[in-house]
Amino acid sequence: MERKEFENASATDKLRILTAQLKRLSLKEKPRIQGEATIIVRDAETLEILRKQCIPNVITNAGLGMFAQAWASPFVTPGQVCTRYYWYLVLGTGSGTPAASDTGLFTPVAASAKHGTLTYSGTAAQYYVRYLPEDANGYTYTEAGIYDKVAWTTEGWGDYTTGTLLNHLMLSPTLAKDATILVDFYLTITFS
Repeated sequence: MERKEFENASATDKLRILTAQLKRLSLKEKPRIQGEATIIVRDAETLEILRKQCIPNVITNAGLGMFAQAWASPFVTPGQVCTRYYWYLVLGTGSGTPAASDTGLFTPVAASAKHGTLTYSGTAAQYYVRYLPEDANGYTYTEAGIYDKVAWTTEGWGDYTTGTLLNHLMLSPTLAKDATILVDFYLTITFS
């Protein structure tokens, strides 16, 4: 339809035409959820950046299911308490290729499980964890993943093994963690 014809069309016809165009556009675009990790390794004394890298990562099927569940039931009726589960970043020493069907890291290191902050902006959620010089030393890490919906224990800490693995990524190059470095992990999940 020509622009002039559209301008002269009735309001009902304009609405019908615009609705049809919108349907055609929405069929072409498929929503995506993608993850990316930014890892910054710093000298523990000077805070000089020794390495910075961005790594795409796999969002797991369980993670997608958790996002869908949160979207489908985000409302709390008056008088109810809304619970936000705990989450942990866990590092591991395993090898393999991350897949959407993963339910855990290949070889997780329990001592590396660390809670951080969770923020969002626009259509992205970002998990942030800083490993201080004294944290999680003595391993050469090859993989990482976020466990969400972690149960809080009576001892006052979360047991990541009760959680849901949201994402899985391989660290390349590997990360040899010792007391001379601190490491910042920014794990971003974008909905587009």
